[in-house]
Amino acid sequence: MSAPSRAASAAAPPLLLLLYLVCATPAAPAAVPAAVPAAAPAASPPTVPAVPVPRRPALPAAPGVEVSVALPAAAVTVGERVEAVITVRVPASARLAGGPRFPVWRGAWGEAEVREQGEPRRGPGPAGLAVYRQRLVLAAFHPGKVELPPAAISLPLAAGTVQAWTPAGLALAVRSVLPAGAAAKDLHPRPPAPLRQLPLGTAFFCALAVLAAAAAAGIWALWRRERRRRAAAGEEGRAARPLLAPLPELLAALDRLGGEPSPLALHTGISQALRRYLGRAVGFPAPESTTTEIQRLLLARGWPSAHVRPAAELLRACDLVKFARQQVPAADARERLAAARRLGEQIEERAAAVEQARARLEAAG
Repeated sequence: MSAPSRAASAAAPPLLLLLYLVCATPAAPAAVPAAVPAAAPAASPPTVPAVPVPRRPALPAAPGVEVSVALPAAAVTVGERVEAVITVRVPASARLAGGPRFPVWRGAWGEAEVREQGEPRRGPGPAGLAVYRQRLVLAAFHPGKVELPPAAISLPLAAGTVQAWTPAGLALAVRSVLPAGAAAKDLHPRPPAPLRQLPLGTAFFCALAVLAAAAAAGIWALWRRERRRRAAAGEEGRAARPLLAPLPELLAALDRLGGEPSPLALHTGISQALRRYLGRAVGFPAPESTTTEIQRLLLARGWPSAHVRPAAELLRACDLVKFARQQVPAADARERLAAARRLGEQIEERAAAVEQARARLEAAG
């Protein structure tokens, strides 16, 4: 054997020994995590001890008290109103201290509706027996047996308050308004009925008579008002209708002002009389127009300035006395009165001359 082979064989035992040691070494145990301390239980809120609710002690039963309920013997239909009478009989030995207190029905007794509820009344009874009754009107809205459970009635006695109950097993027998069985299959809607006239009745004719009387009264009132209005309008028209021609009316108004001592009243009368005369002569509302408007209108109508200027100056002089309270001597006031008269006469003379000239022109063709 050569030297290398001897060296390899010499090195084999240590290698096998190392392999044996590796395989024989036990695996290290897995690390166990540290124990986590358990969380402390959450503190529960403090409990409040329940306070016992005092219950109203049941009242003792009423000895010797009789309660009865009168119901219709025959079956009723759905929704039909039936009468139930509760009767309470209390013997004299019970020593009743007051009237019995019937239940507060609150619109229902069991499955039945309480439509009407009468006041408890004391009725006649044998000697020493107190009899109380209450009338109810019930209605049930489903067919079959509608139970009326016992209801408590309190009785104030001298020894204390006791209770009495309506009889157990009370019920209403309710039947449907529809036929049952095979007859229900033959139900058919009625055919449409023709229109029929309803009777008018006494109330209609009474209302018609009242409305007719009210209409007649209204028409009569309107007729009287219209008649009065027309009468007033006729009187105003007759008062406003001039009875004289423009110039005679002016002269008559100026004559009435001849003895007027007040300068204010005198100038107011001259202004009104002259404005009315000009309005009638020209045909415009001169009393409602200003002096400037009157002057412009007269010039526009072709009046000569010899008449327009004196009229405007006289009206302005009257306006100063009326509105500005200008002091005027009595002589000046009389002069203005005469000036208004002369102005009217001059206007009439001019109008007559114009009419004569027009007549000559028409005659000449």
